[in-house]
Amino acid sequence: MTSSPAHKINDKIENKNVVISNDNSPKSSLSLSKVETKIMSRFCISIEDDPIILLNIGGIHMSTRRSTLMCIPNTVLALACTNSWSEKITHDNDGRLFFDCDPNLFQYLLNQLREWSIKRNKVFELPKNEYDQQRFRSLCYQFNFHRDLIDGIHRHEIFNKICPHILLDENSTVAIHAGDYRYGECRGINVYSSGIHRIILILNHDSMDKYNIFIGIIWSATPMQERSFESPTAYGWAGGKLVYLRGIPSSVLGYGGYDSDLCTNDTIELTLNCQLSLISLFNHRTKKFYQIPIDTREGCPFPWQVHINLYETDDRVKIINPT
Repeated sequence: MTSSPAHKINDKIENKNVVISNDNSPKSSLSLSKVETKIMSRFCISIEDDPIILLNIGGIHMSTRRSTLMCIPNTVLALACTNSWSEKITHDNDGRLFFDCDPNLFQYLLNQLREWSIKRNKVFELPKNEYDQQRFRSLCYQFNFHRDLIDGIHRHEIFNKICPHILLDENSTVAIHAGDYRYGECRGINVYSSGIHRIILILNHDSMDKYNIFIGIIWSATPMQERSFESPTAYGWAGGKLVYLRGIPSSVLGYGGYDSDLCTNDTIELTLNCQLSLISLFNHRTKKFYQIPIDTREGCPFPWQVHINLYETDDRVKIINPT
């Protein structure tokens, strides 16, 4: 019986598939070997090269590679894997390293350490729950992780965009109001879309104690303007207990407990938490802490920029960068 055209086409397709699948040429084998090696290499590390560490975390058994615990030096977890401390640290009856802490929080920490080498922003993601955030911080401090990894990277920042009557000094780390009594915007050079970032500022004025200034953020694409704090993408703190949300003073005077405690020579820590979409202000002198949640859809989308607005003649703000 003569095959139909459809059968002939199917035969050709089947034969073609067979030929492709049975291509055992050296070139094909070599190419396949490279692909497989790339895929499988991370799962073929010998125990001798990177031992598996058995853990007992608050009664819950876990295990991970030694390299995971040692990826951040000088922490309790890293030191526990060194010859100096591996025998001295507490073990359970089965020989597992024992840490008496919350297993869920430790697992949250461990999962991030496993991905540490590929993380672009070297900071821990905090739990969403505020109560767990504080407990996670405490756990990280207990294990001697540096504060920058928990509460954000201390960023190198300089002022870049400024209004005409704002002058820059000291390699653009100092912004000075050089005009009459009028508002003047200045912004940092960096843009922020992910991670947690801390910027240290020092306020200064030769003849005033109370400091009338706006400190906050703004969407990087917002045009420069004198009264920049009134921009619909502006969030931050100003004088008179005013807190600006989307360029409008909050209807609650002293929003979030803010009492305009900014004085000359104060050291201010501005934290941009892109992970949780919020900014915070900490006054080192008064030890007061303020926080503003950011609406990234209707208010200030990413990327953000550090946003300062000066008013008084000779107002100065200095960025303190890490050495």
